[in-house]
Amino acid sequence: MKSSIPAGKVQTLPVFEVTDAGYLLGDERSHVFISRRELKPNTEPGTEVEVFTFYNEDRELEATTRLPDLQIGEVGCFRVGNSNDLGAFIKIGTRRDILIPKREQIETLETGRMALVVLLEDQENRRLYASTKLQRHLRNPMSLPYKRGDQVSLTIAERIDIGRRVVVDGKYLAVLFQQEMMDRVRLGEKVVGFVRKVEGKDLTVSMQREGLELIDDSKKKLMDYLEANGGYVRLNDDTDPEEIKLRLHMSKKTFKKAAGGLFKDGKIILSKFGIKINRNPGETPPPPPREEKKTYEKKEPAFRKREGETRPPAKREERPARAASQPTRDRENTRPRTERSEEPRTDAPGKKRLTFKGKPS
Repeated sequence: MKSSIPAGKVQTLPVFEVTDAGYLLGDERSHVFISRRELKPNTEPGTEVEVFTFYNEDRELEATTRLPDLQIGEVGCFRVGNSNDLGAFIKIGTRRDILIPKREQIETLETGRMALVVLLEDQENRRLYASTKLQRHLRNPMSLPYKRGDQVSLTIAERIDIGRRVVVDGKYLAVLFQQEMMDRVRLGEKVVGFVRKVEGKDLTVSMQREGLELIDDSKKKLMDYLEANGGYVRLNDDTDPEEIKLRLHMSKKTFKKAAGGLFKDGKIILSKFGIKINRNPGETPPPPPREEKKTYEKKEPAFRKREGETRPPAKREERPARAASQPTRDRENTRPRTERSEEPRTDAPGKKRLTFKGKPS
């Protein structure tokens, strides 16, 4: 008869029977073996024990008090301890290593590499195994138990064109857009997230709150950052958005709203160089200086022709008189042009002169 005790789960079971090798946990119809060294000496029947169930070398169900970091259907990130022709092996905290078969690897996993996997059960061969193909084994139901604004736990998965794929609460797949990532993340990292949109089985999340909660949270972050940095920080409207995201873990738009709110509350002083804490909150801080924009006025033309009005003649500018020392060029002193002789030119000396018709004279 098939056991009602599931494999790959952390569960609390009572001690049913004491044997020479150990104990049987469960009841008369369904029970699982646990080694004597796993429990305290002289453990009495009826004592409840929290254990994890797995398949041993003989493919029989066994229990251990060493609780793993991963259960059936959950997602976790682990380092590959060994890799061979069968696949890659990882340690999840139990006595036996878990195999990631070759066919369950998106790309070949080498020893020492980190792998984000989901733990699964092969009931036919009675074994636990892992897979990196999350989209194959994690299927979102048509109705998700979330609404907009819910706080969730995110496990960072692989990169995609628009950001990252993430696992919500270790069960559901979601999308985290690049612009919603307020910090640098790495594969397998767990961060706090917030639900942005739920459409059927599609789920979109963010790493920051929204609405008034976002502004209140951002104002607190900014004040904490100022206190930790001596009450002053060189950030303003011209700061690069990536620098703001790196230092404050918020978008530039959120930063400007938070800074504006704190300024209205009289808690900070804004300047073109940065932000500092207002140590005299009773006094209203002066408004931040604004750079005056240069305006260019359109000049009116010197003369605008109206109806029935003629344009006055332009005045010629009088040239300054030449200095007495500067030589003048009079017509009398100019060299007269030589008039052309009506007689045709002669060729080289010693040759006959030609007439107009080309006959020798």
